[in-house]
Amino acid sequence: MLSWNETDHRAIYSRQLNENPLWYDVNLHTWAAYGYAHCKFILQHEAAFIPPPVVEDTLSEKGTLLLKSMARLSNGEHHDASRTAAMALFAKIKRAPVALILKELLNGIMTGDGFDWVDVVAKQLPVRLLLTGLDFNDNDSNYVAENLKDLVRIMLPNKSGQDIQKLNPLVDNVYRMAEKYAGTMGLLTGGKQTNELIICNLLGLFIQSYDAGRGLLCNSLLNLVKYGAGRKSDWNKLVMETLRYDPPVHNTRRIAVNDISIDGQTIKAGEIILIVLAAANMDEKVFANPSQFDLTRENNVQHLTFGLGGHNCLAKYFCVDMAAEVCTFLAGNFSRIQILQKEFTYEPQLNVRLVKQLMVSFS
Repeated sequence: MLSWNETDHRAIYSRQLNENPLWYDVNLHTWAAYGYAHCKFILQHEAAFIPPPVVEDTLSEKGTLLLKSMARLSNGEHHDASRTAAMALFAKIKRAPVALILKELLNGIMTGDGFDWVDVVAKQLPVRLLLTGLDFNDNDSNYVAENLKDLVRIMLPNKSGQDIQKLNPLVDNVYRMAEKYAGTMGLLTGGKQTNELIICNLLGLFIQSYDAGRGLLCNSLLNLVKYGAGRKSDWNKLVMETLRYDPPVHNTRRIAVNDISIDGQTIKAGEIILIVLAAANMDEKVFANPSQFDLTRENNVQHLTFGLGGHNCLAKYFCVDMAAEVCTFLAGNFSRIQILQKEFTYEPQLNVRLVKQLMVSFS
């Protein structure tokens, strides 16, 4: 397992971009795409599929349905149907008041020796914005938000017996809630399969908001403190450069369902491809001085953090707007924002780079 605490990932990415932009690891039997052009090509290739999710025999019927129905985890015609369901959901989500919900989360917290931005805000705000935008009542919102840390474990490839024991009743409860609100919004007007896709992709929105939203809010705050002091800026630029320079999601995987020819090499059917998005975002063929955080960069919207093609992130505008509004609120309401840590510990996950704790103080 990669240790973000001990690894200079930017140095590794830079070396691979220069020496091995498309590389086959003979030990892991896996391709790794680092170059921007290579990553873009594979993300958009019709033969590059999302690997199928791991579905344990002991997972409940609703849990199994959830894993098989999320747009993020599906391919082909099933993906088209799941993505249509997810897009219908996004069309119904109201714009929630970021500043108001942020104030509620911060209420009574900003005293003493500071507080943990991760637990108080970053893990809470994304899902609470979604829940508010979907008109969940306070009790149901609190239930989902408080249990999301356990619900996201359904994405683990090797869930323990204890995970399954927690997940089965939890998925069933949240599924029933989602069904109720989807019905109230007038979304359940199709057949059984269509309605199940709507409900499962509503749960998928909650699940996907957790790590990616948390990471973006933490990294944006760190860059706001480091690069935004004394500025009256368009904070969208800071967020967009954060997504390029310091993204929460570093890589994604695909499996070749047919041979894929790329850059004079052949990725054979059945082989796994690791697409290193964070390395592509540092490719000097696309981004001048890529190791420099640059608020004036004109083309950082070309970053690949949200993916491309049919599996590009549907929540990308939601994420950018959320983080930019948070920066606007913080810059407008506090004259001093301090990061109280000199060192950070990261979650032991390969595809995302997430700080476990971010102690801050505002004044």
